[in-house]
Amino acid sequence: MSLQHLLFATMCVVWGLTWIAIRTGVAAVPPLFFAGSRFIAAGLLMLAWQAARGGRLTVPRAEWPGFAFVSLLVIVASYAGLFWGMQYVASGLAAVVNLGLMPIALFGFGLAHGSERFAARPAFAALLGLAGLVLLFDPALRGDSAERWGLAAIVAGTLAYSGGSVVSRPLVARHPPVLVAGLTCLAGGIGLTGLALIFEPVGAATFAAFLDPGVAAGWLFLLVFGSFVGFTIYLRLVRDWGASRAGLYAFVSPIIAVATGVGVSGERFRARELAGMAVMLAATWIALYRPAPAR
Repeated sequence: MSLQHLLFATMCVVWGLTWIAIRTGVAAVPPLFFAGSRFIAAGLLMLAWQAARGGRLTVPRAEWPGFAFVSLLVIVASYAGLFWGMQYVASGLAAVVNLGLMPIALFGFGLAHGSERFAARPAFAALLGLAGLVLLFDPALRGDSAERWGLAAIVAGTLAYSGGSVVSRPLVARHPPVLVAGLTCLAGGIGLTGLALIFEPVGAATFAAFLDPGVAAGWLFLLVFGSFVGFTIYLRLVRDWGASRAGLYAFVSPIIAVATGVGVSGERFRARELAGMAVMLAATWIALYRPAPAR
């Protein structure tokens, strides 16, 4: 196994395990506060890394509105929906919906933005992914309304992330990716924490909940491995393999998340949910897979 394959496997496992960490955290801590505190810490960690490498930490004032808008979409709207929804949705199902929908949504927003050109393969993947979503939502529409709203929040958060990712491309082209990630994480984390202080019951019990070993371990795992280690590996693989091949984690990590949810938390899925997840994962594979170039 080459170093790149080992790094890819590590990234897939890390990002597959983040879902059970989120589920554990939001079961004990208000979700917006849990997400906001994680992203403030992640943003500071990334900016410290940028500074340690001798990189700059500022951007022109004229670009502040662009960074604020991207932070609002990619962090605040995206993770507010994701973390809130995961109070009511199994971690494996949430992973499949989020990561399975993302390449499809990126293609759709890219077409609307003019940064993508129509192609039959991603268009077919988009239709297949929508069929998978219909299968996933059908049991929720017939059953628990909380699960229905949880799934809807995760879908909305995924769409916000995808749209923000498309409009952020000029920023990434002009500035180091670590700087962009650090600033958006920090600004978005502050935004999420502000919303938490307004809408959530944040108090002494909230901070006490962080002392629970499971919650603390999940928060630290999301910070160190989910944000810093996973992101660093992803950037290296994008450099070595290209974005399409590195992006195949969106097919592999949900499988790990489902297996972890079943094995660790005893999550169980209905037949139509299993069918919907299988269809969405197939759509993700079709959208992302590109043969490795001949050597």
